[in-house]
Amino acid sequence: MYEDVFIAEVREKTGIATAEETRRAVRGVLHALATRLPDGWVHHLAAELPPTLAEPLWSYQHLYDQEVHLDFLADVAARAAVPPELAERLARAVFAAVASVGDPALLRRVYAPLTSDILALTESDRSLLPA
Repeated sequence: MYEDVFIAEVREKTGIATAEETRRAVRGVLHALATRLPDGWVHHLAAELPPTLAEPLWSYQHLYDQEVHLDFLADVAARAAVPPELAERLARAVFAAVASVGDPALLRRVYAPLTSDILALTESDRSLLPA
């Protein structure tokens, strides 16, 4: 999937005004997610994304914090610069777009270390939930 299709899919589901705002929001969600995944899994996730969206993930190293104290959706809102009431819809839209480009078996393994509150956001595609 090309970046413009990925961005359009997220934009359609969230109602964000412009493609550039959507692009920044998507990167915010991916960064919030990257802090919750061990480094190797961040790179596996990056390999599944359009290259221009994955580029920042390649540089994320040692972001994993097993004791993340900030709520995931609050982190999404802050990093994506969106109102808190949009954070859940945005996160779900990004997870859905990732599911449309990623290998389900790989994504199940990548998502395995995530907490249940974050996994719940992937439920639009239940095949991605770890067994």
